[in-house]
Amino acid sequence: MNRRSAVIVAALLAAGTAFAQPAAAQKAIVLRVAHAMPESHSYHKWVEKFREEVNKLAPGRMDIKIFPNAQLGKETEYVEGMTIGTIDGAVIGRHGQIDPRLDVLNMPMIYRDDAHEDAVLRKGLPVQKRLDDIMYQKGYKVLGWGTLGFRHITTKDKPIRTAADLKGVDIRVPNVEPWLVAFRAWGANPTPMDFSELYSALQQGVITAQENPPEIIETSRFYEVQKVLSLTSHANIPNEFVVSRRYWERLPKDLEDIVMKAADVSRDYQVKLTREANNALIETLAKRGMTVVRDVDRESFRPGAEQAYKKYESVIGADLIQAVREAK
Repeated sequence: MNRRSAVIVAALLAAGTAFAQPAAAQKAIVLRVAHAMPESHSYHKWVEKFREEVNKLAPGRMDIKIFPNAQLGKETEYVEGMTIGTIDGAVIGRHGQIDPRLDVLNMPMIYRDDAHEDAVLRKGLPVQKRLDDIMYQKGYKVLGWGTLGFRHITTKDKPIRTAADLKGVDIRVPNVEPWLVAFRAWGANPTPMDFSELYSALQQGVITAQENPPEIIETSRFYEVQKVLSLTSHANIPNEFVVSRRYWERLPKDLEDIVMKAADVSRDYQVKLTREANNALIETLAKRGMTVVRDVDRESFRPGAEQAYKKYESVIGADLIQAVREAK
């Protein structure tokens, strides 16, 4: 048995016994949380902050164990693992995989700005409750919606100031169908490609552009093969810290309240960290030699995005798309 299999088996056995001991004998309820990022990433800091807050509010009641660096597999495996009990919780970005209606959160140009994203996901408005309820119906309790930040377009040498500037540009995008619709409407040639292949594809000229938040542009060293960063803010894919519904429903009621208080604090911490880092990294990328294009006409991208909304409203629901767009 390899190390990863052993860890998963151990987690499964422990998950079955975490709630089974008599109250007098049970020292702490174990919560096992997985994520695929390194310990330097905001995902890890998010869960660490959550653990710190829970321990502050309920000393000794919970034992929160964190498994970073994809120790327990990929994000798709976490989604399954929570349903069968091999792990209790995870930080993921797979809401669209859990329910296609949640792809509304991935739509291009769906958020006006950071405040709009907060209104949709972090202010307790009816639209957030609706999104949380969809996740709960599917077997997951949302402890918090996080962020990776707005995504921007980088190119080999061409500034992107309007959607029309994308005409004929070969650009790598995630394999998210609404994005393909929007980028085609903007005149680009969108190419879905595994992220692991992206740097070499840019280096070899297979494609000439890509889009990501500043943190990924910096850590992936795309500035070595891309010289222009256009601040298009054309999309912002959130992420989520979730536990399985089965785990949640077995928690004592007083611990549920404590967990949610800690979850709110740690969620806000992750969002603040990420936004501050992304803002600072734009200046870092400029110092690394990238030309930063700030005078982008974001509204020029809206007609193409509208085409994606129209095409997918039968899957997502026109009313849900409208609720997200109009949140304030």
